[in-house]
Amino acid sequence: MGGFEHIEHTADVGIRAWDTSLEGCFEQTTLSLLAIMDAWEPGTGERVELELEARDRIALLVDWLSEVLYLQDARDAIVTGIDIERVSETDIKGSVSLVPRGDRSLEGTAVKAITYHKLAIDKDADGWTARVYVDV
Repeated sequence: MGGFEHIEHTADVGIRAWDTSLEGCFEQTTLSLLAIMDAWEPGTGERVELELEARDRIALLVDWLSEVLYLQDARDAIVTGIDIERVSETDIKGSVSLVPRGDRSLEGTAVKAITYHKLAIDKDADGWTARVYVDV
């Protein structure tokens, strides 16, 4: 079973997310990012397909989260679904579903960027764990 927690940091907000699969770990990390911003509400919406390539899993996680952050901000949207079909060493395929934010106020913390500070993706007997800090 996956999950996430936020990590105290002086200038940023940290995320520690885990799941038995790498895809699930990426999903939990994405949910944690959206929880920071209060931009997550499970439901239906316009599905946006994403396929990204990067030099390694670390860069892939930064690129994925940056793309979700960009879509949420540029479309002034609430994310209503996350589906990651595949994560390899250098590519990811998945989707996010979005609905216009409308009159809903985002009560969370605005995230400016995903950083490489202390970024890690680790595998052990229980599954995968990711750690990432976001610039707020």
